[in-house]
Amino acid sequence: MLRFPIEWKELYGSYDERRSAMISNLNLNGEWTLACVWNRQGIKFKLDFIEIHRKITCEETCEKTVSGTLSLRENGHTVSTQTFSKSVKSGSSFTKLINLRQDISFIPWDVRKVRHSLHGVVNILSVSEKCSSDFESKGCKMCIQPKSLVQLSDDFERLLNPQTSCFSDVNLKCDSASIPAHKLILSARSPVFAAMFKNPMKETHENEVDITDIDASVLRAMITYIYTGKTSGLTVSSASDLLFAAEKYQLLDLKRVCCDFLKESISLQNVMWILVLGDLHAEDLKSFSVDYICKNYTNFAEFEKIEEWESLRKVKPTLALDILTALLKSEDEKKEG
Repeated sequence: MLRFPIEWKELYGSYDERRSAMISNLNLNGEWTLACVWNRQGIKFKLDFIEIHRKITCEETCEKTVSGTLSLRENGHTVSTQTFSKSVKSGSSFTKLINLRQDISFIPWDVRKVRHSLHGVVNILSVSEKCSSDFESKGCKMCIQPKSLVQLSDDFERLLNPQTSCFSDVNLKCDSASIPAHKLILSARSPVFAAMFKNPMKETHENEVDITDIDASVLRAMITYIYTGKTSGLTVSSASDLLFAAEKYQLLDLKRVCCDFLKESISLQNVMWILVLGDLHAEDLKSFSVDYICKNYTNFAEFEKIEEWESLRKVKPTLALDILTALLKSEDEKKEG
């Protein structure tokens, strides 16, 4: 087990354009880094999350458990103490340890008046260290399995190589692109494709499927995920498009991946967009967005000033009412607290 005592006295970092937030990092060792995520709120930056990041290496095979206790101090006084225990899945690069509810913020040009620091301990335990002695002689199955899955993913990815397209039995046509694929794999992964190829439809006889409601780049990303379970280079825009595709083709795991990415990327600048996506495709993403709005806007009067509110109120009045109700409830709870 790795144990890291934390005495972090400089929590202010640099602005990350991709996440629209100020990120500060504390290197624990060559693999693990602690990060504070400060989201912009008007002229202030508000501390929303404390995360743990790890550098992925080809040798990384096991899930990790990250646990400990962290106390946040403001001008030397403890304002928040939280104990956590989180799982970092094999192949995952980071996870959120703490989601802060308090209003802990600073104004960039006023940092000398308000100083924040973080204290405590972080423990990192490998799943392999928790394996029972029954497995020691024959190896931990939980740790060996991911290596095989990575190899399986790589092997299936080779089926998408144009040089092996002679083995394909269907072409997916989208815009000007034609993507060779395999009915068996598509059917095993997507109930929509399974129904399409099982029933006597035009696609079954002609071995062609016309995809008209998503772009070719989105289709390629979706097919890559179907074959390999991989996504790469996700952005809020591409994850939004993939979420729509995952919903249509009933790819529940891809839907989860897109929702997780959008939750990690949420900011005051894109929360309304992600809220609408959640309303259309994923109830948990909608709930997450509503909670984010309630946490980052102190009252409805402040929220209704943003440009997107008037448009949302006209186009999606029911969703607007949901936000209004949640904000008023949150405002009452803050007054009572």
